[in-house]
Parts: sequence; C-alpha cells; structure tokens
Amino acid sequence: MDEPLVTITFVAWMRREMLQKGIESALALAYRPIEILVVDNSPSSDEIYRWLGKEYPMVKAIKTFHPLPLPMVRNMLVASARGKYVIFHDDDSRFAERAGLCSAVKYLDQNEHVACLAFRQGNEKGEWNPLFDGPAICQTYNYIACAVMFRRADYFRAGGYFEQFRLYGEEMILSLGFFGLGKEIHYFPYVHVIHEQITQGRDTDPEKQYSLADIVMTPGAMLLKAPVPDVFLWYPLSLLWATSKVFLLKRRPLVALHGLLDAVLWLPALLKGRRAISTREFRRWIRTRHESQRNTQARLRGDSQKPD
Repeated sequence: MDEPLVTITFVAWMRREMLQKGIESALALAYRPIEILVVDNSPSSDEIYRWLGKEYPMVKAIKTFHPLPLPMVRNMLVASARGKYVIFHDDDSRFAERAGLCSAVKYLDQNEHVACLAFRQGNEKGEWNPLFDGPAICQTYNYIACAVMFRRADYFRAGGYFEQFRLYGEEMILSLGFFGLGKEIHYFPYVHVIHEQITQGRDTDPEKQYSLADIVMTPGAMLLKAPVPDVFLWYPLSLLWATSKVFLLKRRPLVALHGLLDAVLWLPALLKGRRAISTREFRRWIRTRHESQRNTQARLRGDSQKPD
C-alpha cells in the first residue's frame, strides 16, 4: 500500500462484452492499488450500469441521464478519481499484459517533468499504431486517448479537455496544455493496450466522423492553445491541411465542405474557450512534434528494409 493509487477509467457505450474484457484486464494487473471508474454513457438504457453493480461491485459506476460529449465524460472521470495517476480506456480497449504498469508508475514518480505517458497501442489483429510502437522510451507530442496515463494534478493544471465538441480531437488540446506547464509527454513501450476495431456501437460511417473532427478540432486546438502571433499561422495552416486531406487524399469533397462549414460555426465557442500557452512552450511542442515525426519515419524506413 506504499505505492500510489492509480485510477483506471472506462467510458461505456453499449458494448458490455468489450467492457468486460477491459475490466478483467485491469483486475489482472500486477500493480496495486488500483481504482476502477466507469461511466455508462449509453443512450436509452441503464443495462450496463445495473450489470456492473451486480457483477463488479468493486467498480465505481456512474450512469448519465442522456449521452454526454466524450470530453465532458473524461473530465468527470478525472474529477471523480482518487488516484494520483489516471488512465483512460474506451469500453473496447484493454491492457494486453500484466506487469508494465508497475514500471510506468515508477517512471512517473521519478520524472516529475513528465506529465503524461503514451502507451504502446495496437488492435486485436496484432497491428500496432506506427506512432506508438517504438522499442524505447522517447519524447512525443501527443497520445492516443485510450492508451494514456497522466498525473491527475497536471490534468487539472493543463485545463482538462474542451468539453463542448462531441467526439474526437481532444488529445492535442490536452497535449498542448501539458507543454504549457513546461512538462513533457513520453512514449512508454512497456504497457501494451489493445483497441479492438469493431463496428458494434459505432457510427455507420466512422471515417466521416473522424474526418469532421480532424477538420474542426485539429485547427481548433491551435485556436485554443497557440499564442499570438503563432495562432495566425498555425490555425489557417492546420485548417487548410486537414480539409485538403479529406478532399484530396480521402476523396470525400462533400465531407470536406461539411467540415469546413462546421469549423466556421465552431469559431465563437473556440475563441471563448481560448487559453493560450506561452510562445516558448508552444514552439517547444512544435520542435518535439517535428522530431517525433522524423524519428517515426526513420524507424519505419528501417523496418521496411529489414529482411523477412
């Protein structure tokens, strides 16, 4: 009991079988003490909430009256957590090993300048996200929302998530907030998280939802966090790049135009929520981003040249 408490959180959305895998993976961890929090954000039913009370009485569960924006639910979970450290999971993500969390907690305990650890993240097919799949600890500029651990105190100091946008795009905002504290984000390869690629409970066109969020919230993160004068460059540049990717690379011009209209409509709310970080820390984030992307590309080129 001398080790710090770690709070492991899940957001449930109509996928009880997947959520059970995640909870069981948390209970199987070698690390203790842990606290498990679940928000049942499912529409029109409290089935998961009632099931949790029956099957997992050690889990602390909350039921929303109606579905809330995912960033708002994440903020609720952090506000309710008792742990020094907090881990985010989706209801279709889980730990893939038992021992790594012990070293992750020790690493954060020994490195106060690190606010956040981005875990190794892949899917049930054994395919790993190339941005979070290297063999060694290193600095990075962002993380995957269902494969991350951070200090609860740093989350509050960084300003938490922008609560109003419904789904996707919140990671970059908090990452910039962590940099605004003068802290770093490190990729930590010793905790493996599996995020299952299933269609149950998802939008019928998930690529469209990701694309719309990318057009609105990637530039939106710049608008919320980039200082003057950098915001005048990075907001329009990010908006142009995100829109062009959807229009040209994904070949979905109607989705691109939809996203561009949404971005304009979200401008007032983003400007109202603006809490810029310092120029020094923003440019440190830009340098870290550039270095991380360059290292990832070099590693992928090296992997492609290895013999089978």
